[in-house]
Amino acid sequence: MTVYFSHATSFCAGVWNPVRARLDDVKTMAWDHPGHGVGPPIELPVDWRRFGEEVLDVTQPGGIGVGHSMGAAALAMAQAADPDRFKALVLIEPIILPGPHRRTKSAMSEIALKRKRTFASHDEALANFRSRTLFAGWDADAFAGYIQCGFVGDGEVSLACSPEVEADIYRGSTAHDTWDRVGDIDIPVLVMSGEHSDTITPELARRQTALFPRAGLEVVPDAGHFLPMEKPALIADRVRRFVEVTAS
Repeated sequence: MTVYFSHATSFCAGVWNPVRARLDDVKTMAWDHPGHGVGPPIELPVDWRRFGEEVLDVTQPGGIGVGHSMGAAALAMAQAADPDRFKALVLIEPIILPGPHRRTKSAMSEIALKRKRTFASHDEALANFRSRTLFAGWDADAFAGYIQCGFVGDGEVSLACSPEVEADIYRGSTAHDTWDRVGDIDIPVLVMSGEHSDTITPELARRQTALFPRAGLEVVPDAGHFLPMEKPALIADRVRRFVEVTAS
């Protein structure tokens, strides 16, 4: 059985490195979604269903899916489309939102469009991003994984997920109807939310959890939206529990 790791908007497979390292006796796989890392290009405007289709392209039936933010929504889309795809899901801060389902303006889009996109080297990118409050609570290996796969180029490097793509993903985050479809996902699901998240608040996570036929919720103290990068040991523990139960 394989555990599949699906990353969030603007990141890449490498952010899962510290979680996967703690599961070194388990078969795992992580990949770069379209428009991210070394993943395939993505057309604008971004249709979030493309991420769900990518999950179906890269995974095999019978595994466990672990996703964060956009990556969690993509796993739910895939499972709703193919009920035999996964045996269980761990959905961390999933971007699964109530309607109306339409593209919207987003403050995050404006922030994304202002990002510095090129750096003289990976080391310069590391120094620039490491100084930001956003990354202060990250595990060092998760951060190093992001720097390694989140920037492309020889010598001068650029953001693998361009500001234009990132901004448009945020605009499309409210347009997909996954909220209306998760009631058909009849497998064990764990929804995880950071206590201090302002993206998927604990209250919204409770509403999400109630939509699934067989789901539980864990609100993690002293954590925010970037829960997998902040507490990889905790995520690995929860995944291992699912692996053990599913395999028994």
